[in-house]
Amino acid sequence: MMQNGPDGTTPYLIESIDKNPDRHEAVVECLGAHTITILECDRLGLEEGMILSEEQFDALIHAEQWLSCIQKALSYLDYGDCSKRRMVEKLRKNHELSICREVTDYLEEKGYINDLALAERYAENYYSVRGYGPMRIKQELYGKGFPKTVIEQVMDAYAGLDYSETVRELLLKKYGEEQLKDPAVRRKASAWMSRQGYSWSMISDVLQSFSFMD
Repeated sequence: MMQNGPDGTTPYLIESIDKNPDRHEAVVECLGAHTITILECDRLGLEEGMILSEEQFDALIHAEQWLSCIQKALSYLDYGDCSKRRMVEKLRKNHELSICREVTDYLEEKGYINDLALAERYAENYYSVRGYGPMRIKQELYGKGFPKTVIEQVMDAYAGLDYSETVRELLLKKYGEEQLKDPAVRRKASAWMSRQGYSWSMISDVLQSFSFMD
């Protein structure tokens, strides 16, 4: 039989439930105020005057933490898309890892988080706008927190492409044709293009063509 607490109250007694349909939330008074979704309130079968078991009270606390965590996640998404791994890292600052993973799994299932689509958009921007080569694109995607399987899938689209014309255009834009006839400038340009993510052989082939210009 459940004993009274030290202050004479019944442990885990639901004193009141205040539902707000506009926010789809319910505030459950049970050893403090706990805000959960109305859906979870109904699913757990919570009612005023009900005495919860320890397991039921734990479920109430879990529902409260889950709602808090998903609200925080959605606030992050208001500022822009986020990879699943990066979202977990952000949420870990205020929530337990298990709750963070539950929430991100749910958001992924509902389409709020889509690592593949997001990684593809990043890769296209890196290539078309910033002029990055495949090695730099891959590096940047790792830095964004995308998993290896997603990165490999994205990079399939950039495998086997001929980047020679892209390399040539980038070099001409940054240094100009006349400067690239200078061996010292070509060495500097080679190092820069390597940092952009292009292979040494590809850079060398393009730079070699400038050395033969009149």
